[in-house]
Amino acid sequence: MITAKTHITFKDFLNFNIKNSMPRIIIFSFIILLFLGLNFYNTERDTENILQSASIWFAAVFVFIIIRSYFRLKNAFYSNKKIQEEITYTFTDEKVSTKGETFDGDFAWNTVYRIKETKDWFLIYQSKTTMNMVPKKYFSQSEVIELRNIVEKNNVKAKLRND
Repeated sequence: MITAKTHITFKDFLNFNIKNSMPRIIIFSFIILLFLGLNFYNTERDTENILQSASIWFAAVFVFIIIRSYFRLKNAFYSNKKIQEEITYTFTDEKVSTKGETFDGDFAWNTVYRIKETKDWFLIYQSKTTMNMVPKKYFSQSEVIELRNIVEKNNVKAKLRND
């Protein structure tokens, strides 16, 4: 049995989302640059004006996306009171128990959709889009290894680290 008291701050939530969004931001930026590059070569207008205009539009769109994402994440975090609570997770061979200030529940391992482990988190998906975010900073290294073993014993679809 492993018990961990966790608390997710807005900073934790923001850092998690930035790290997970980075590939999309890079790909989106690359697609826009590719589109602008193709337009640059297909036009016969004044190339200096087009390049300057495209650069300004690219920067404006990029800044808009960053600001919009920040406020969307802030709203998502502060509108979900449960995620802001101190949550105690208890992992056993049979189930996962969660206890917060305003809720108490548990679920069997065979109901877990999948688990993804990152450098800093265990993401326990209840469905394709709903997950419990469990920060690893509240676990000792031996507890991380023990949790991995419990997950593997229960044949949960999982992407676990090897460190």
